[in-house]
Amino acid sequence: MQNMLSIGEMAKLRSVTVDTLRHYDKIGLLKPYQIDPETGYRYYSISQYEVLGTIKELRRIGFSLVEIKQFLTNRNVKKSVQSLQKSMANIQEEIKKLQDIHNILMTRLYNIEHFTNSYRNSDIVIKQFEEREYIQLVRSVSWGDTEDLHYGFLELENRVGGIIPALASNKFGDFIKKEYFDKIRQSSDFSGNLSAYQSQLFILVEDEESEQPTQKIEKGQFLCSYYGGLTREKMLTQLKKLLHYCDTHGYVIIGDAFRIMQVDVSLTDQYDEAYYEIQIPIQDKVN
Repeated sequence: MQNMLSIGEMAKLRSVTVDTLRHYDKIGLLKPYQIDPETGYRYYSISQYEVLGTIKELRRIGFSLVEIKQFLTNRNVKKSVQSLQKSMANIQEEIKKLQDIHNILMTRLYNIEHFTNSYRNSDIVIKQFEEREYIQLVRSVSWGDTEDLHYGFLELENRVGGIIPALASNKFGDFIKKEYFDKIRQSSDFSGNLSAYQSQLFILVEDEESEQPTQKIEKGQFLCSYYGGLTREKMLTQLKKLLHYCDTHGYVIIGDAFRIMQVDVSLTDQYDEAYYEIQIPIQDKVN
């Protein structure tokens, strides 16, 4: 069989596997030029080298094997151009998806770095926030019911329809009612019954478009601190510290506090590295 290429030689020339060529033969995409009737060996013509090259390029730009088969059947320039134009539209859509993923990751990394740097010099800081929009879970959730907390956040995720990326965990939080503050100030032990405390879960949506009704956190100053771990007792201990700071430094608390998940367990299996930030709205010092 002069000037014929064995399946191995053809595979080597185009840097594909022999199994790939066998599969292309099986589905009728690239049949061997000749098959030895005695041995069953497949042989290819050098003219098929360019066809195999076209198949590789079409695969590279996203064509399925079915689409490639259609592309190679009864080709003409008009039909080929239309197929390539369709592929270009698909590629542009994939580029947009990748850009969205890139933006999500860049934002996430920036948020973690910004959060970490904000507490470089102190574990209690005053931050200025612009107005923020959020979607709130209508029903209250007991702090003592961890399972209900998880279900509550799941309800919120379903309400926003997946517009909040999973990695953007600095969007999730819950309110801490101002009416609890005196009780928290006076308590010396937070290991008791947490069911007395109720909170409203929310998701911040200030950077996303949502069809759900939203509410607003007014812009202003917030006294902030953070803690690591998933237990409510740690949150209450840190909140008591913040309330004491407000009292001793003359700050006026003007609304409910809330905590926001800044680093969640999707990034670490060390619970002490799962950080929450507590934010209390305040007015300037009383003179």
